[in-house]
Amino acid sequence: MSTTLLQLRTKTRRYLDETTADRWTDAEITAYVNEAIIWLQGMLERANSDWFLRVETFTAGAGATGAAFPADIWGNRLRSLYCYPGITTASGVGYRVPPGQAEWILDNMDYSAAQPSNYTMLAGYVRWAPMLSAVACFRYVYAKKETALSGDSDVMDRIVDEHADLVAMYAAKIAFEKVGASTVFLENRIDRGLLQMRSDVRSSDPVCLPQQRID
Repeated sequence: MSTTLLQLRTKTRRYLDETTADRWTDAEITAYVNEAIIWLQGMLERANSDWFLRVETFTAGAGATGAAFPADIWGNRLRSLYCYPGITTASGVGYRVPPGQAEWILDNMDYSAAQPSNYTMLAGYVRWAPMLSAVACFRYVYAKKETALSGDSDVMDRIVDEHADLVAMYAAKIAFEKVGASTVFLENRIDRGLLQMRSDVRSSDPVCLPQQRID
């Protein structure tokens, strides 16, 4: 995960047969590269839905009505949410918050004209009624969206170097499509690259330890 934006632009221009900016500016190629990164993340998610997972925590105190989930969440949903009541760390054994509870609240939000001010949409989720207990820690698992690249030294987060050529080829395909050029060659290369990618990211048997032992 060390391929920089500059290297991705260079790879893209190689497929466009344009070593220096002429028809396509660096800004255009950068935009296509970022489109390609989002496309490839979608392909990776299909191949292995655990590839981009992250674990985060937040603490809520008395009177709290919610917390800001990450702005970089991919797919607009949490994989899981655990609560550790009465403490400020995710230690010991928490209890899983059933997804149905959030969905039930969301349904009421969608169809209620008298929505309380504390119940607001936030990154695809909802705030809750004010907490009665003094404090609680929450741990949640979500898929992190790749950050758009802007500086030449910026690198992709979870898209590995072996798949950088797929980003470059797809970016070049977008560039060719913009000018009406044939993309058959790139499409064939992309199809072969996707076959290899799906093999690369297949899930292995997970090694799991009980949470109590981890803590």
